[in-house]
Amino acid sequence: MKKPKNRKPKKKRRVYGPPPPTKQKRRYVWLNVKPEDLWLRVRRGKTIWEALQKTDVELQGDCGGLGQCGKCKVKILSYIGSPSEEAKEIVDAEELKTGVRLACRTKLKKDLTIYIGEPEPDVTYFQILKTGRRPPFYLDPLLSKQLVTLTPNSESNGLADFDRIKAAMGPEYQDLKPSLHCLRALPKMLEETQFHGAAVLHDHTLMAWQNWEQGGRRYGLAFDLGTSTLVGKLITLLDGREIAAVSRLNSQGKYGTNVISRLQHVIEHAKGLQRLNGLLIKDLNRITIRLLEVGRLCPDDVFIAVAAGNPTMQHLLLGISPAGIAQAPFNPVLTEGIIVKAADAGLRIHPEALLYVMPTRSGYIGGDLISAIIASGAAEQDDKMILGLDLGTNGEIFLGNRKRLMTCSAAAGPALEGARISSGMIAKAGAIEGVRIENGNLRYQVITNIKPKGICGSGLVDLVAVLLHCDIINGEGLIEPRREWTEDPLSSRVVERSGVYDFLVASAEESLDQRPIYLTQKDVRELQLAKGAVAAGIRTLLDEMGIGVQDIDQVYLAGALGNYVHPYSAMRVGLIPSVNPEIVESIGNAASTGVSMVLLSKDYWRIANDLAHSIEHIELSTRLDFNEHFIENLNFPEENLW
Repeated sequence: MKKPKNRKPKKKRRVYGPPPPTKQKRRYVWLNVKPEDLWLRVRRGKTIWEALQKTDVELQGDCGGLGQCGKCKVKILSYIGSPSEEAKEIVDAEELKTGVRLACRTKLKKDLTIYIGEPEPDVTYFQILKTGRRPPFYLDPLLSKQLVTLTPNSESNGLADFDRIKAAMGPEYQDLKPSLHCLRALPKMLEETQFHGAAVLHDHTLMAWQNWEQGGRRYGLAFDLGTSTLVGKLITLLDGREIAAVSRLNSQGKYGTNVISRLQHVIEHAKGLQRLNGLLIKDLNRITIRLLEVGRLCPDDVFIAVAAGNPTMQHLLLGISPAGIAQAPFNPVLTEGIIVKAADAGLRIHPEALLYVMPTRSGYIGGDLISAIIASGAAEQDDKMILGLDLGTNGEIFLGNRKRLMTCSAAAGPALEGARISSGMIAKAGAIEGVRIENGNLRYQVITNIKPKGICGSGLVDLVAVLLHCDIINGEGLIEPRREWTEDPLSSRVVERSGVYDFLVASAEESLDQRPIYLTQKDVRELQLAKGAVAAGIRTLLDEMGIGVQDIDQVYLAGALGNYVHPYSAMRVGLIPSVNPEIVESIGNAASTGVSMVLLSKDYWRIANDLAHSIEHIELSTRLDFNEHFIENLNFPEENLW
């Protein structure tokens, strides 16, 4: 018998950073194909090659997906792990570093964004969150269709056409009302369909009469009106599936990246409202065109849409002046949920289509937060205490359940979105979005897998959390070199500049534009101010509810930062309370999820309007205890979590 070879034990790799989250594997994942912005729902474990076979996307390949020709190269824009052995043999090492992979050998284990072809040099990829977790609910869409067959003309006994439709549909439709547009088109449509068609119904109103084949085309649109980005979804009303999702940067950004700037533009310019409304509607129509192209539909196939945003964005959507929101007492024109003709708002879908605009609570708590509350399920929970956060320039927070629900808006400032940070940037190509320390060396995750250009909000929180863990940043937020192990790679990155210490994240040689990327002392202070405001808002709500951190049963993180930041990092810097990480969950783009739930269930439209009246809003600017909590939360927590 052969003597076994002596093997040296493998040296354990030391990694300082948030441990990987333990989540239940999903059966399906999303594949976003650029530049077409095609979204595919794919069974987990299939390869990119397999996912694209039934689409019109042209992908090169001579070997039929056997991993031999090396021509089916795609660029992965999302974070991707180590390449397969086949890829290492066929794909150039430098290409592998930039995220190039073989489509036929890359299995879909999570949501991925890929680019097919050579990216144009002037096109920038923005990481915009479109998807989210949707809880189970009863399907009862705002709009329905019913297939109807009328009696022949010879048997009508002179009964009016509309009365014949009601009779054929049954006694429960005797109070059905027609729209004027429908009545005008009805004689021609009945003749074309030979009295055998589909009735389009909304709230006991006959909106249109279509041919029998169109009866199966039941779709709606859901819009998330973000200040920075806009997201639109095409959803089938038959089973609630998301057929496609499209996003774009909000064109209003040229008049200010925040709500205050746009309010000032409306106030100071006679045509400011008209200008901002026009830009928004143009963007939404562009999104709609793309959604319809992906779904192979025409505008007349869509009869219903739902939209949500902050109060200013919802006013601008409807062409209503939001000037009252700009100054105390911050009065909006309207807080009720409203239903208008989509054509009156400027949307190019069916002439009779309706647009639902979500209710708001106040001048600063809008339909987007109410949608997020709906997506979280907090309004339907009797016993659990739910804490939810939508983190951005304004940290919108809610706490409670069906019995009592409170909200507040903490002015977190722009640091959590990468603004006012020395090397800060929004989540787009080249932004560092995640950080860890491995064997004493800094490792970072960059959007689109290129050399870094700067750091976005999630990367900032991750970096500071890791440096706190490694004693490079102390509890007061000071960057300082470690007294011990002065030769280690991490300490060598702490450099003195202008009398203070900064941390070198990437040298000029390591960065995309040959400029060093630093985390400065001022950057850390900006994060302290932002996280201090959010933490103080949470503490104020907890005090008002009369509970402590230990009473929180679930924490939901919504929005882009909430989706990409790691719960451990958020807790380590004190952005969210220190709780059991298993109760912290990202619910993605909760605003668009809540909007889609309203589209798919009439009950949620009622719940949304009930919430607008029942939510208790805490105005933090008038609270002395908020200021006290803010000061208390400026320092970082002392305790390490991993």
